[in-house]
Amino acid sequence: MKVPVLAASILFLMSSTSYAGFIGPSDTLQVNRTVQDSVKAEEMTTCVLEGNIVRHTEKNRYIFQDKSGTMTIDIPPHVFGQVDVTPQDTVRITGEIGGKKKADKMDTHLRVRYIEKIS
Repeated sequence: MKVPVLAASILFLMSSTSYAGFIGPSDTLQVNRTVQDSVKAEEMTTCVLEGNIVRHTEKNRYIFQDKSGTMTIDIPPHVFGQVDVTPQDTVRITGEIGGKKKADKMDTHLRVRYIEKIS
């Protein structure tokens, strides 16, 4: 009788998931919310932008536009997943600034990690 109860208890504890982390102010976290601010940001700065993907340029590169301007973004196919996006759709994209490591070959873009269709 004790073995099934013990096995069920262990199974229950192993199947429950819990996530922990710090929730509060941070001196290091800077999140840009406009294209204008993102273009000026340092390498690896986190950006959360809302606007439209207006054009596909090459491979994984697209032109993104919000009320403050336009910039190049890089969206790998797996990020799109099952989300179909047209230029008329408003999306929220989250990613990091890239392409600023080499001063002689600046290729500033946003490496998109997550995309959410708003409308």
